[in-house]
Amino acid sequence: MVARIQNNRTQTIVFSRIEDEVRIASLDGDQLEEIFFEDMDSESVTGNIYLGKVENVVPSLEAAFVNIGIGRNAFLRFKDASGQQKLEKNNKVLVQVSKDPIGSKGPQITLKVSIPGRSLVYTPFSKHIGISKKIADQQERNRLTAVAKSVLENKEGVIFRTAAFGVGEETIKEELESLRENWNKINETFRRSRKPKILYEEPSFVEYILRERLTENTKEIVVDSEELWHDVVAGISKFKSGFKPVVRYVEGDAFASEEVYEKMKILYTRMVSLPAGGNIYIDRTEAMTVIDVNSASSISGNDVSETSLNTNLEAASEIARQLRLRNIGGIVVIDFIDMKNDEDRQKVISSLTAEFKKDKARTMIMGFTRLGLLEMTRKRSTAAIGSKLYSSCPICKGTGRIESPRAVYQRLLKDLSRGFQDESLTSASIQVYQNMSGILTPENQKNLVKTLKREISVGFTWPIPTSYEIKFVKKQEKPKKPKTKTKRESK
Repeated sequence: MVARIQNNRTQTIVFSRIEDEVRIASLDGDQLEEIFFEDMDSESVTGNIYLGKVENVVPSLEAAFVNIGIGRNAFLRFKDASGQQKLEKNNKVLVQVSKDPIGSKGPQITLKVSIPGRSLVYTPFSKHIGISKKIADQQERNRLTAVAKSVLENKEGVIFRTAAFGVGEETIKEELESLRENWNKINETFRRSRKPKILYEEPSFVEYILRERLTENTKEIVVDSEELWHDVVAGISKFKSGFKPVVRYVEGDAFASEEVYEKMKILYTRMVSLPAGGNIYIDRTEAMTVIDVNSASSISGNDVSETSLNTNLEAASEIARQLRLRNIGGIVVIDFIDMKNDEDRQKVISSLTAEFKKDKARTMIMGFTRLGLLEMTRKRSTAAIGSKLYSSCPICKGTGRIESPRAVYQRLLKDLSRGFQDESLTSASIQVYQNMSGILTPENQKNLVKTLKREISVGFTWPIPTSYEIKFVKKQEKPKKPKTKTKRESK
């Protein structure tokens, strides 16, 4: 019997249903690690397999555009093609979505099709035998390689996932056969069809999460509906994982009973505190995510050098968790507190590397630049959780900054002066945001009346901080007296 990977993590997965929406949270101890919303992820097409039609081949982009029948063309890079299918206009191709559409961009696809299972991924167009890097034990890697060679047929390959550690040959063979049958059905439908259509869809949301997130460290699953309870129990049995966590039913809202809502508040913050008093700031831009590490009030060391290292090590652990929790991908640049020697920098890199072993997404740590910044990348296939949970502020346009009260006041003065050029206007009623009260004080209002030589009234109930309302009042004309008729007119 092969020993399994052991660690001290205790995972709880919370499944909650509100009306028709399923929400799932993964907790590591008392910390929120990941969160998923069915209605948000239902738009995801990653992993789906389609019959596509090549619409256009663009050599200058080293890519082709493919109609897969979802309303907008998918993007196929030449490097994601294979020798199995020709990329010529109007040709039909069998493709798989590797990245969801983002904004105006269509989904990214590949011809290198794969079908994932719990412990392995079946690759019908590749002879390659791959093993997760998280399986470090060389004896186990050799065993899995031998198993693969004994069960694979010609022109097909397999990639063993982390969950394959310690799984018996018979179980692996059964899973491979099931995936192979799925592939044969997909391929047969593709050969018989002509128009763009979906050929394979990822399993139900609950089953997908169980397949991807259930581990031997999952000690408990909490659910708040009978339907979810049956779905979870059926999913656990289906995977034949060899371990069965306790499935606990709770009345009401499981997110409330497990304090998930309180833990979710961190998703909305830019600053995240560290245990010893330091903090990190997370700023996202179109090009990259920038993270700044600060010691703040941290005193977790005997001198500056030790405090810096301790804070950086705490930050490394928290940064890995935040990237995973917020599902942040792309280029990430981290400004750790300056370290004077390479040994300390290597400790930080080793800490990050260890923490990213918990991450399902592929990460690459490039190391420190000459400016002392750590560069890394994290690959994700779905949108960041932030783009789903909140939208850009209509006032600041997502920048986090608005026009200062002084700048708004200067615009207000110009509009008042321009308006009072009309001599028929005798006064104005102004409504401004409450943060203008420090500028439009009673004394300054009197000075404004003297300067403009008009009556001014100011209210602080306007709801928008970057604008205001001005209502000008015109001079009331005296009513004309009726003419008195002369004697001649009265005749």
